[in-house]
Amino acid sequence: MMKCGVSVGTGTLLKERMKSMKKLKSILTCFFLVVCMVTVTACGQQASEKQGEDKEKEASGKDSLITVGFALSGSAAGWSGALIQSVKDNCTEENGINLLFEDADGDFDTQVELIRSFIEQKVDAIGFTPIVSDGWDEVLKEAKDAGIPVIMLDRTINTSDDTLYTSWVGSDFLLEGYKGADWLIDYMKENYTGKDKIKVAIFQGTVGASAEVGRTQGIEEMLGAEGNYDIVYKADGDFNHDGGVNNMQAVLDQGLDIDVLVAENDDMALGAIEVMEENGIKPGKDIVILSFDATTPGFEAMIEGKINCDMECNPLSGGIFVDLIKKTLNGDPVEKKTYVQEQLFPADTAADYIDGRKY
Repeated sequence: MMKCGVSVGTGTLLKERMKSMKKLKSILTCFFLVVCMVTVTACGQQASEKQGEDKEKEASGKDSLITVGFALSGSAAGWSGALIQSVKDNCTEENGINLLFEDADGDFDTQVELIRSFIEQKVDAIGFTPIVSDGWDEVLKEAKDAGIPVIMLDRTINTSDDTLYTSWVGSDFLLEGYKGADWLIDYMKENYTGKDKIKVAIFQGTVGASAEVGRTQGIEEMLGAEGNYDIVYKADGDFNHDGGVNNMQAVLDQGLDIDVLVAENDDMALGAIEVMEENGIKPGKDIVILSFDATTPGFEAMIEGKINCDMECNPLSGGIFVDLIKKTLNGDPVEKKTYVQEQLFPADTAADYIDGRKY
């Protein structure tokens, strides 16, 4: 009987212990779930807070950028493409710039409206390459009244009030004309002796643009002073390939038999070369060619003997542009005009320099 009683008592005790263990297990499980829920919630809150902080930092970063509106005159020429790239390479967020870039595609009215749109957007600064020299006073006064500094690249403008713009960066186009004509005069003295008159055709850039005005003036002054140059043809080629093609065809149609072609950029020179070769004329030999811009295609044509000399026009002004913007907005004094460095390249030097060309 004692054995049986002990057995019964032990069984009851085991059952009660098992019930207690199950209850404890349930309590621990619930506690664990609660801890997990609290942890997940806390992690979610932390992630949400971090995302919010990241967004605030991103917004703050954008707000700290300098917003620059840039209205390009047009991108048809290879030279303009290099200027575009230089501006874009330097106007980056890493450089503290938010760039709003628009192309006027060669239309004056469009470019004026682009500048007005930048004024309405309240940008921090405006940059543009003027299509022509005249007609800018009204829109620039609007920018000045809005307190927005304006910096021009490449071409200059005619204005009765030079306080309407902050600064200009580009080439000394008159000096380019002088340098190119000076080389031509020396070259012709060595290679074309005995001619009473040397017949010259000038393919101008967009008439009225400062690049055209300066180059044409420099060339005409220098050649006129020599007395033995006769400019038998002069017409607008609009700084593009088709302008070179059309003008060269006009020269041939009129039977002008020119000795020299002065093309005020490489695109026009290359267009003229195509027409010459189609008509059995050897460019660089039958007709001496002086070109401007000194782009890579111009260098290639010099190496092939088709262009005799190329006067550089340096488009890599983006770094100077950004520097002027930052100085202006910081209240530091800036130069009214900044000239880029340029040089003249006779054909026999082209092979030495072509690998280093960036445009």
